[in-house]
Amino acid sequence: QLSGCSWLWPQPDPEREAVQYIHAPLPKKTTHDQITILPKKDGSIGGVVVRQDGVAILLDKPYATALVEGPGLITESTYDAERATQEFAIVLAALPGEPANFLLFFLEAKDELTTESEAEIDRIFAELTGRPASEILVIGHADAVGTDQYNDKLSLQRAEHVRAELIRRGVAEVDITVEGRGKREPLVTTADGISEPKNRRVEISVR
Repeated sequence: QLSGCSWLWPQPDPEREAVQYIHAPLPKKTTHDQITILPKKDGSIGGVVVRQDGVAILLDKPYATALVEGPGLITESTYDAERATQEFAIVLAALPGEPANFLLFFLEAKDELTTESEAEIDRIFAELTGRPASEILVIGHADAVGTDQYNDKLSLQRAEHVRAELIRRGVAEVDITVEGRGKREPLVTTADGISEPKNRRVEISVR
């Protein structure tokens, strides 16, 4: 899976000796494609495999580059980081923003937000207005008081409460997915039957 991004660019890096991966005579150059891996803001990256006429090259380091110059003819290099930032500025600006995550907390045994979380809704809405094509995942949770069935229902009610509030503030219903996880995924691990305010929550992930 590719982490970061790759980009086709018509301009080659300074010429290097091409690496030929097959022994048969090559026809004249038929293409000139450059694939460069750009890291995420945190520097993390996965990898991408460049395949061309039976040749496969793995690019799995920041700014790793494959220059395809013809059938079976590929040159590997590392693109200059500063140059990449300048030349791929348009591409980088078009990348999706980093996911935003929020937590809202609820009163015990209720699907009502705490006073502090009521105020937090405004900050979340401000974030959403800057992401017109957002995908929003709303996951409800409960503490360890009560049965699994009870907490499954309560956690879903909490998620639905948040969804209704977001819709009321203008977020498209189709952009919101809700789930209830009951008491299965506590933020703070407790024994069964223990009331823990931090576990009575809804997690919101905005992409």
